[in-house]
Amino acid sequence: MAKKTATDKIMDLAKNVGEAAKPYVEKAEPIIEKAKEKAEPMLDEVKEKSGPVIKDVMEKAEPVINEVKKRTAPATKVLKEQSEKAADAVKAATKDISESNAKKASKTEFFIQFNDYEVRTEDIAQIIREQYVAAGHKMADIKELQIYLKPEENTAYYVVNHKDTGKYTY
Repeated sequence: MAKKTATDKIMDLAKNVGEAAKPYVEKAEPIIEKAKEKAEPMLDEVKEKSGPVIKDVMEKAEPVINEVKKRTAPATKVLKEQSEKAADAVKAATKDISESNAKKASKTEFFIQFNDYEVRTEDIAQIIREQYVAAGHKMADIKELQIYLKPEENTAYYVVNHKDTGKYTY
């Protein structure tokens, strides 16, 4: 059986609470209906009395609202343009980040097969680094490593930092 997730547990708890509350809800329903019936005439009266007041307020507010719209239109336009530019920039940055993360997250292994041999290029690079360190250098000294693989000779020639050279035969 699959392990219950937090969502499943919450759903089970909500179901249990709903079932436990059911008798209380059933008792409350008639009381709620009576309250609605009593409140309905009062709501109608409030709507009836407030209608003219609301209409009057809206009529008086309309010129002010129009003036505010008129004065804020240039700022609104600039804000809208800047928001669109920002949204485009965010979309572009998100795309760049997504692509960059995908490149970093992907794993690539490169094998060379020739005759009866198969070598992984990263293994050769690691052995060359170790060979360079064994020759008295520090791993931190390696800034650039160029490897030239010659499968027909079963040999990898290398250059470290454009000056130190060597070879590794596999």
